[in-house]
Amino acid sequence: MSVDITKIWDEYGMGGLEQKLSSLFPDKQFHLEDMFSQILSGDVWGGISHAAQSFFGDITAEIHSVREIFIWIMLLGIAAALIAHFVEIFDNHQIADIGFYFTYLLMAVILMKCFMTSAAVAVSTMQNIVNFIQIFIPVYFLSVGVATGAVTAVAGYQVVVLLIYLVENVLLSIILPLINSYVLLALINGLWIEEKLSLLVEGMEKVIRFLLKASLGLITGFSLLQSMITPAIDSVKATTLQKAVAAIPAIGDAADGVVEVVLGSAVVIKNSIGLVMLILLLVIAAAPLVKILVMSFLLKAAAALLGVVSDKRITACTDRVGCGGQLLFKTAGTSLLLFMITISIAAYTTNRGF
Repeated sequence: MSVDITKIWDEYGMGGLEQKLSSLFPDKQFHLEDMFSQILSGDVWGGISHAAQSFFGDITAEIHSVREIFIWIMLLGIAAALIAHFVEIFDNHQIADIGFYFTYLLMAVILMKCFMTSAAVAVSTMQNIVNFIQIFIPVYFLSVGVATGAVTAVAGYQVVVLLIYLVENVLLSIILPLINSYVLLALINGLWIEEKLSLLVEGMEKVIRFLLKASLGLITGFSLLQSMITPAIDSVKATTLQKAVAAIPAIGDAADGVVEVVLGSAVVIKNSIGLVMLILLLVIAAAPLVKILVMSFLLKAAAALLGVVSDKRITACTDRVGCGGQLLFKTAGTSLLLFMITISIAAYTTNRGF
C-alpha cells in the first residue's frame, strides 16, 4: 500500500503542494502525506485527529491573547461610572460633560483597537483561505478530471475562480469596509445623548447581513445547478466508452471490470484529496475565527455587565463594537463556507454512483 500511495503522491504532484503549503504557512506543520495515507486507507478519524493537534494548540494561544481585553474594558467602564458620579457634586455641568467625554473617548480608543485587531485577523484569515485554495485546486480538479471527466473539472475550476473573485472583490473590498464604517458610526453615535445615528447604524447592519446571506445563497445555488449538468455530460461519455469496451468479443467482460476498478479507484483518490482539503481549510481558519468570536463575545459580555453601573452610551457603544466583531466573524466564516460547500458539492456529485 505504501508503494501505491507513493505513486499516487507523485502522479498528482502533491509533493510540490506540501512544499508550497509549508512556505505559505511556516508556523504550521501539516504532515500532508501521512494524513492523505490515513484517509486513503479508510482511517478518516486518524487523519482528522492528526490535524486536530495543531488546531487545539492554535485555539489555546488565540484565546490566551484576548484574555486581558475583557479586564481592561471592565475596569475602564467602572472608572467611567465613578467619574460620572463624582463630577455630579459640582454645580457646573460642563465639568461633568468634560469628564464623560474624556472617559468615552478613552473607551472608544480601546474599543477601536480591539475591533481593528479582529479586523486584521479576519482579513488575514480570508487571504490565507484564498491562497490555500489557489494552491490546492489544481491538484483537486486534476483528480476530478481523472475520476469524472474534463468537462466537470473545467466547470468546477471556473466556479472556484469565481469564488476567489467574490471573496477578494466583494467580501474584502465591499463588506469589510462597510463593517469598519458601521463600527466607526457606532462610536460617533455615542457622542450625542439623542444617539442621532442609531437608525443609520441599524440599517447598515441589516445591509451587511443581507449581503452575506445573498452571497452564500447565490454561490450555493449556482454550484448546485452546475452540478446537475456537467457530471451528467461526463457520465454519458464514460458510459458510452464502457459499453463499447464491453462489446469487444472475448475480452469485453474482463476489460469492463478493469474499467470499473480504475474508475472506482479514481473516485476514492478524488474524495480523499477533497477530504484532506476540507480538513486543512478548517485547521487554517478555525483558530482565527475562534479568536474573533471570543473577542466579540467578551465585548458583548462587558456591555451587559457595564449596563448595571455605567452610562448607557458607553454600554451601547461597547455592545455595537461587539456586534461589529460578530459581523467580522460571519464575513470570514462565509468565505470559508463558500469554498467548503462548493468542494463538498463537487465531491458528492462526481462519485459516479460508487
